[in-house]
Amino acid sequence: MVTLDEVARFLGLSKRAVRLRVDALGDMLEGYLARGDRNRLIFRGEAVAILRRLEELRREEGLPIREAADRLRGELGDGESSSGVFIVIRPEVEIALVQELLQDVSQERDQWREYALALQSVLPPELKWLQSVAPSASGDRRLN
Repeated sequence: MVTLDEVARFLGLSKRAVRLRVDALGDMLEGYLARGDRNRLIFRGEAVAILRRLEELRREEGLPIREAADRLRGELGDGESSSGVFIVIRPEVEIALVQELLQDVSQERDQWREYALALQSVLPPELKWLQSVAPSASGDRRLN
């Protein structure tokens, strides 16, 4: 699940542009969107794939957003007969997305590592044994 900021960055659009596309797709994204903390919009992978296909249609065929959304509805059917959404993502797009997600996860891991090291520095003597649980340096692969 990803945030509006992440979807906008992945698609190369502004957050406002992503919201316009979400509005155009309407109920097609129902079930693939959720609200997170502070009412943030959270997208499941299926929603990102649908938005990606919408952008492909829009760019390749020069269609306005609403027209591309209607075309996408036709591609995906009315939803009653299909059991899911299947969209083929080009390998280079999939690789770029995985690399970006891996980089984000690595940054988050490093932030937590720094936080743990800061906490270790203020441990009282009776809890110093906890230092042996966490890695002492970023090169330590135990938590990687």
